[in-house]
Amino acid sequence: MGLSRVWSTTDKDGPTSHINEKGIGWIIGAIFIIGETAGGGMIALSYALTSMGLIPGLILLILCSVFSLYTALELCWTWKIMQNRWPEYRDHCRKPYGEMAYRTIGRKMRSFIAFMICITQIGFATVLVLLAAKNLSILLHFFFSVDINQCYLILIVGLAVWPATMLPSPMHFWQAALFSAGSSTLAVILVVIGLAHDAPVCSQDVPHDEPNLLKAFMAFGTFVFAFGGHATLPTIQHDMKKPAHFVHSVVVAIVFCTILYLCIAVGGYFVYGSTVGEAIIPSLQIKWIQQTVNLMIAVHVITTIVIVMSPPIQQVEQLLKVPHRFGVKRFFVRSILFWFVIFIGLTIPHFGPVLDLIGASTMVLMTLILPPIFYLSIRTQEVIWLQENTHEKSNDVAEPTHERATLKEILRLTPKAILALNAAVLIFGIIGGTLSTITSIIRLADSDMAAPCYWQYFTKGLPFSGDNIGSVSCCGTYRNLTVSGQDPIGYCSHPEF
Repeated sequence: MGLSRVWSTTDKDGPTSHINEKGIGWIIGAIFIIGETAGGGMIALSYALTSMGLIPGLILLILCSVFSLYTALELCWTWKIMQNRWPEYRDHCRKPYGEMAYRTIGRKMRSFIAFMICITQIGFATVLVLLAAKNLSILLHFFFSVDINQCYLILIVGLAVWPATMLPSPMHFWQAALFSAGSSTLAVILVVIGLAHDAPVCSQDVPHDEPNLLKAFMAFGTFVFAFGGHATLPTIQHDMKKPAHFVHSVVVAIVFCTILYLCIAVGGYFVYGSTVGEAIIPSLQIKWIQQTVNLMIAVHVITTIVIVMSPPIQQVEQLLKVPHRFGVKRFFVRSILFWFVIFIGLTIPHFGPVLDLIGASTMVLMTLILPPIFYLSIRTQEVIWLQENTHEKSNDVAEPTHERATLKEILRLTPKAILALNAAVLIFGIIGGTLSTITSIIRLADSDMAAPCYWQYFTKGLPFSGDNIGSVSCCGTYRNLTVSGQDPIGYCSHPEF
């Protein structure tokens, strides 16, 4: 038995028949997803693809795209069913992802999800703050010859973004999503132009290292991070004028992001090969394009921080019963949360290892593991409820029960094709996430991490430490090929002869 009986009692858009007149449309919803998703992770995709090898890397990237799209749709369907069955979810809800956990698994799972969302989104926001500070450091040096230590720029980014975190919910800062999506799209266009410019020279000598198993597992974390905005999706959907239309937003956004990612990953693989670093930007040999891309990524991550911080802020405000209007309590709660992110950034001032660890652990859980569990459970509950009311002689429909579906009921009432697809997603997420988390922890432990900013300040000060900053990571086996024919000494960052 399907869900058609419930859908037919509402409207053609599905079970979410209510309309939020102040909500956002599905196009703005898609822009929100693009704005949150495409940016910080995409500049590392060429390095991830090179680490795995072309064919295995492309297969993994496409699998992450397809599975992320499917699990995002499952979150949409789950929330639509919940809004139809429990009217309280049609009004303001600060933690829709947590409520999914409560209705499908139980109260303890809701508390666990609240904790995981805070960890995931705060970690995500920290990566964005660090990336913004790094890019600003490069831009100030290149355009104005101003040398400021990245630690100070972390604080400057914090001061710039702090006021925007006081806005109530996504529907109130859709302009930030527009800037975020537009800047990341322009960045990709400029990267493609730079790749086309460098290709005639660089493609003549493209070195490729042997695939490394440790780097390959870490690449999984990078790919998932690139698609891992699922913790925010229910919050965006709930703020839509017609939440049932969010499926359009998800499909358009993830397909669009996949196209952007393939352009950067494949282009970097064929033009630069293993000379590309953790970010593709330094490999671009047209300086104005390189620095404009840096500027666009900086704009993207600064505006995305506001979107990413919304779910943990909503969670904590719900827990502390903060009023929905602006006031002293909201100001202090949001300020403490945001400056905690800045403190983490000052403690771990390099984003690479943190990005891989978050992508491999908490984002895998929120993106690939929990959505299938939620959907299979709520779908089975709905089927059971429909069966109980099929033979009702009156038009009165029984109130939905709060009992959760058992594993046996899920296996019995779910079509085999849906079970097989969700089993594939879960196996992919659990095995990949476990191996990637282990390798990311090993890398984090072995990496030469910089000391916390506050420790540096009290021991040796915070001088500018940008040796080779703004220089080019030249292509070729010896990293000394220049497209313009310029002398690699003083132009290339690490030339070999």
